[in-house]
Amino acid sequence: MKELIAQLVQKANLSEEQANKAVEVVKGFLGDKLPEGLRGQVEGFLTGENVMDVADKAKGLLGGLFGNKE
Repeated sequence: MKELIAQLVQKANLSEEQANKAVEVVKGFLGDKLPEGLRGQVEGFLTGENVMDVADKAKGLLGGLFGNKE
């Protein structure tokens, strides 16, 4: 989440406080809209936790879509 906040500060000219609020709003919005099974993964990705787990799951899902049987 720190990297996203830094990008918002740099590219959108937001203060750090504004960037934090923006990230929290997006996180809440996604939490309300995403299926329950994805909420934890997205939150983990935004906070920087379990990034490799999310990447591995996404790889598995995409591989399954394209017939890869790993």
